[in-house]
Amino acid sequence: MASKLRVCAWILAATAGMAVGASATAATGSLFICTDATGKTITGDVPPPECANRPIRELNRDGSVRQVIAPPLTPEQRAQKAAEDRRKAEEEKRRRDQARRDRALLDAYGDESEIEQARARAVDSRRVIIDRARKRLDELQRERKKLDDEAEFYVKRQQPERLKRAYAMNADMVKAQEKIIDETDAELKRINERFDADRQRFHELVQGGAKPAQHSASAGTQ
Repeated sequence: MASKLRVCAWILAATAGMAVGASATAATGSLFICTDATGKTITGDVPPPECANRPIRELNRDGSVRQVIAPPLTPEQRAQKAAEDRRKAEEEKRRRDQARRDRALLDAYGDESEIEQARARAVDSRRVIIDRARKRLDELQRERKKLDDEAEFYVKRQQPERLKRAYAMNADMVKAQEKIIDETDAELKRINERFDADRQRFHELVQGGAKPAQHSASAGTQ
């Protein structure tokens, strides 16, 4: 008996709620429903102020949910959302940048052998610079030998300013050539690392089904 009474009470409450909702919906076209901090369900034809910091559901005439009005974010939630938005934006930028690099790679080379040919050209041009600097170092060493020979005449005398300047100039030029060699060696390392990465990525793209532009063009003319 008690069970039946509870069922009847629930039906009456639901019917009353539907009646209130129907009148509000008829007036505005929407019904706003929320649950306040005490657990009480509140309805109205405008968002209930009691639920200013709680989710509010806006219902259509047929009772379906039109939207859920989220409560305003706390300062901590705003900071978290801003950080998440930045993370997503950076991730999307990395994705677009990678897509551009991949397309440029596929446009530049038809196969891996072309990558090695481009590597060889880049490496050879830097080796020419190193060879030239080393030859210049040999010349400077011979010039230093001549200065040393001349300096023997001044073992017990003050060296002339001309000779001192020549020594200083020779030392400066040696340092300059050594710097060129060191910097070019470092550049060679970067070049090889870049071509290693390009070849690896090119291989991954082709294995994944991507078609180099040069191959696509040649296939279309056959």
